[in-house]
Amino acid sequence: MPLDTSTTYPLTKLRLDGRRWNELRLIQAQISTNPASSGSSYLSMGNTSIMCSVHGPAEGRRGDASGAAGGAGAIVEVDVNVAGFAGVDRKRRAGGSDK
Repeated sequence: MPLDTSTTYPLTKLRLDGRRWNELRLIQAQISTNPASSGSSYLSMGNTSIMCSVHGPAEGRRGDASGAAGGAGAIVEVDVNVAGFAGVDRKRRAGGSDK
């Protein structure tokens, strides 16, 4: 069923970003975006963007748990970088709301 674009909506029925109630944000996805890594991907939805890069496998260093077990173990190191304005905790609401 095609989307009806002939209907106009008053500004009070639009979302804050200008979308109608039945419109989705633009979604984009790409793979192999960083040639210097073993694997990489990029995903964006609206103004939110995520970039992921995988480097490895790599030889274990002396004294690591993977070397002591004869190669039976593995260590996964994860680095997460979040922009300063994109905190994980939401700001508290004014007015004493407990939500």
